[in-house]
Amino acid sequence: MGCPGTRDTPLMDLGRGSGGRWVSRGKRPAAPGPHAGSVCLRGGMALPADILAGMFQIRRVLLHGLLAVSLACGGAGSRPSATRSFIGWTSRHLIPIGSFDAPLPAITRGALRASIAGATVIGLGESRHDTREQLLLKKLLVRHLVEELGFRVLILEESFPHAQSLDRYVSSGEGDLQEIMSRLAGWYLWDTEEMLDLMRWLRTFNESRPPDRRVRVFGMDITAPAPGVRTVLDSLRSAGVGVRLDGGTLGLDLQEGDFWPATWERYAALPERRREELAESYEELVRLVGASRDRLAPVFSKSESDRLLWLAEVGRMGNKLFSSADREKGGIIREHGMAQAILWILEREAPGGRAILWAHNLHVAKAPFRMPGLAEGPLEPMGIELSKQLGERYLAIGGTFGTGSFPASLPPGERHFDRPPEDTMDGAMARVGAPLFLTDLRDVERGSAAEDWLGQPRGWRAQDTEAVLVPSEAFDLVYFTARISRSRPTARALERFQSLGNRR
Repeated sequence: MGCPGTRDTPLMDLGRGSGGRWVSRGKRPAAPGPHAGSVCLRGGMALPADILAGMFQIRRVLLHGLLAVSLACGGAGSRPSATRSFIGWTSRHLIPIGSFDAPLPAITRGALRASIAGATVIGLGESRHDTREQLLLKKLLVRHLVEELGFRVLILEESFPHAQSLDRYVSSGEGDLQEIMSRLAGWYLWDTEEMLDLMRWLRTFNESRPPDRRVRVFGMDITAPAPGVRTVLDSLRSAGVGVRLDGGTLGLDLQEGDFWPATWERYAALPERRREELAESYEELVRLVGASRDRLAPVFSKSESDRLLWLAEVGRMGNKLFSSADREKGGIIREHGMAQAILWILEREAPGGRAILWAHNLHVAKAPFRMPGLAEGPLEPMGIELSKQLGERYLAIGGTFGTGSFPASLPPGERHFDRPPEDTMDGAMARVGAPLFLTDLRDVERGSAAEDWLGQPRGWRAQDTEAVLVPSEAFDLVYFTARISRSRPTARALERFQSLGNRR
């Protein structure tokens, strides 16, 4: 996958060195390109970079929804006094978090209750998808929001149709959790011990509560719609609706493996007429479901029929995403699709309910950001659309961290994170001196140097690169973890990485 004119430029040549270490070889190009390199596993098996590099390195593209368009300029500099003023203000107004292993302290619970106030939808961000400490902190916040503040919906940055199995598990105990996690479209990110623990906790919480007080789990993403489209086709036929369409006319074979970078590449190889036919077929599918309400009524409830129509719409948006000419247009489609999925869930599945959005910082942010050195133009995350639609009901929480490292023995390979410069958001938070805390940016004194600092563009870690955004516009609260380490893939996930190499 590449931007126009860069299709033959490799994004990253990855490989395993001696001792089974994951290492990077070569330089990262200025703009994303296809995954032309490969990863060598034990026994000489090659894991193609369009699988592994896509799973981890290109995830920085996922972070802003395929919007690999950016403005090649850095964060604004600031007067040292302004930086020190912000650091000092934060040290006086931080919300302390005791540890990952204990409930939030009373002072923290009270401060969070006051900060969240009338918000009913919380965007809970993260710097990377693979940091153990940020996942553990987010779990603490989810527990507080569920137990103390009555939130009953968790919406993950995962495929909408795939997440339905997670919802059945936490709601009723149906299925084997480890099997479910390994079958998610984003298994390479979510099949970790930290996420397993969260889902088990949700199941335990739900067991003693009536159905209308249980936590539901949904997916917001449109990047792996094939299972939902198959459900729509099967449901139409079971209701006796004549269906001309099938998996072939809808191109479901192009989505084999439910891994969107590979799907994008397959679509890119299609002739223009085939892409036009796919678009026509998905439009027909959406119309057919909408026009078949009377035929569906004897077999499916109204809510089930509504869900079938939405699954067809997710398929249409996914096809439009894969057919888009470049990442800018694809990113716009994806961010809009995720925002629409969230709004649909709030209206249809959890009317009046409080929802937590579990996604990357660069999806939940409420303001545009830039990715210097990647491409050209400001990026608009789904949080902007949600903020416009929900107003003060939507609250965004961003994540930062100080230092840390990842081992060479796990993908994406060895990483060392040094303390960033103090004029970046992560760097300033790291100099506050507390290991684990939150701060409410809205409490900064008006007209102060700290407010001025927060109102300027700042560098902000994002996967293996850096975003530039205005903190006070993008987030309401920010959390900080002093050190990070790699989240812990399950044994099944590690075996699957190996099997992907063995297939070659």
